[in-house]
Amino acid sequence: MSASLLALGLAYVFLLFLVLLAILKSDLGPGLKLVLATLCLGFYLWHYDALQQFLGWPAKEGLPQRFEVISSFSVEPDLKRDQPGGIYLWVRDLDGDQQVPRSYYLPYHKPLQLKLGDILQRQQKGERHVGTPVPGGSANTTQIEFEAVKRDTRALKN
Repeated sequence: MSASLLALGLAYVFLLFLVLLAILKSDLGPGLKLVLATLCLGFYLWHYDALQQFLGWPAKEGLPQRFEVISSFSVEPDLKRDQPGGIYLWVRDLDGDQQVPRSYYLPYHKPLQLKLGDILQRQQKGERHVGTPVPGGSANTTQIEFEAVKRDTRALKN
């Protein structure tokens, strides 16, 4: 666990302690105490949801406009358990400032799963693939165009 996550956790424990102290020891009316407790819970849930974008969970927002495919993993839908399935992509944004790969979640789509399986096999043979979402799709689009690009081997020879 990183020091920043530990500090964040301790800060929330301290704030929770202060809210409980305010609720138990103050002369506030019961309605105001209930509002304070509800606001505290709501803020915690909102914050937890916001942190999902930073803690290694797959992003559900749209894919970058141009990205390199690093890997993918598909979970097929399970109709017996009413689970929709999904496709998890690990990509590197080629137009952004950050060069660190990011995980993205897309709804399950069989043609995309087959296309990604083919791309992963071709990557094992040394090909590199760049993807772009098809314009006009939703944020979690399953329409992606891929192209094979040549690797720059000049840096490898030095």
